[in-house]
Amino acid sequence: MDRTAYAIASLSALLALTNDAHADESLTATLQCDRAVEPGRLRCTVEARAASGRTLQWADVVVIELPELAQALKGRLAQGDSISRDATTERWAFGLVAKRAGEGTAKVRVRAVVCEGDAGAHCTTVTAEAVTILHVG
Repeated sequence: MDRTAYAIASLSALLALTNDAHADESLTATLQCDRAVEPGRLRCTVEARAASGRTLQWADVVVIELPELAQALKGRLAQGDSISRDATTERWAFGLVAKRAGEGTAKVRVRAVVCEGDAGAHCTTVTAEAVTILHVG
């Protein structure tokens, strides 16, 4: 995909995500957080993966739910924040601060532009949510 097509796909994604984004089998997301033995910092990772035959052109992550015992150090992870990326997969790492012992649900939403066909002939905006249980103490 050339720069112009990529820029158009990215801009289209940003505009469409608030209106037309939908869950789709073309994108899966996973969320994992380290178990903490006591309150303090926790490291979490998010992975977004495009389905077979598709490519991941653009993606970001938004933290949408945390239990009262935890607070995110950053609520949105942009594409530039990713720790690894290839044509079909992107990974991010982020930190939480656990304020007290306990457990609760954490949820993130990955927003993405997924393309299929040669040179991104057909691209769509999709979302996928991932959930994990935080364990502190």
